[in-house]
Amino acid sequence: MTETRIRQFKIILLGDTCVGKTALLNRYVDDSFIPDADITNGIDFRIRKVEIEPGVRVKLYIWDTCGVQRYRTIVSSYIRGIHGCLLVFDLSNCESFKRIEHDLTLVSEIEPRAPCVLVGSKSDHKHRCVSREEAEVLAKTLGVPYVEASSLTGHNVKEAFETLVQMIYRNIPNAKHERFAVESRFEPQKEEPGASWSCLLM
Repeated sequence: MTETRIRQFKIILLGDTCVGKTALLNRYVDDSFIPDADITNGIDFRIRKVEIEPGVRVKLYIWDTCGVQRYRTIVSSYIRGIHGCLLVFDLSNCESFKRIEHDLTLVSEIEPRAPCVLVGSKSDHKHRCVSREEAEVLAKTLGVPYVEASSLTGHNVKEAFETLVQMIYRNIPNAKHERFAVESRFEPQKEEPGASWSCLLM
């Protein structure tokens, strides 16, 4: 039987406080939405496993960051070593949109090779202050893809994360590159009971 390799991708979510980073992560990992969830204090992370193509499985270590200013130094240290980043802003909060360029600059200074995706969260909100056109112009200027998503409905949440995963995978210079270390080798029939992998269509 063909041996399967499991790779590790470290992804970080950046953005202002209360833009919906934790909600996006919960929807992607658990397919759940928790109204009035607690604000992330410092750093948290979740894991999700995806199969990019036959024989290529990836364990995503997704770091959820606090947007409060006093945690900025801590957040900067967690950017080091990432493979990709979701830059999140709230479509109903113009100030969070203005911060995106700062966050991208931070990533570029620490991990210039890490691809990023711009995510406009809370696309279900009736009173948005950032238009799709404005966001698309910024994304084009920054050279990153743009996705509008809603954690409430689940719309485009999977697309946002998987767009980034595809970019990371295409960014691998070769199969043995140290930045995309192989975690382990295993025979598929020996997987732990209850372990599951979601298929990511390329």
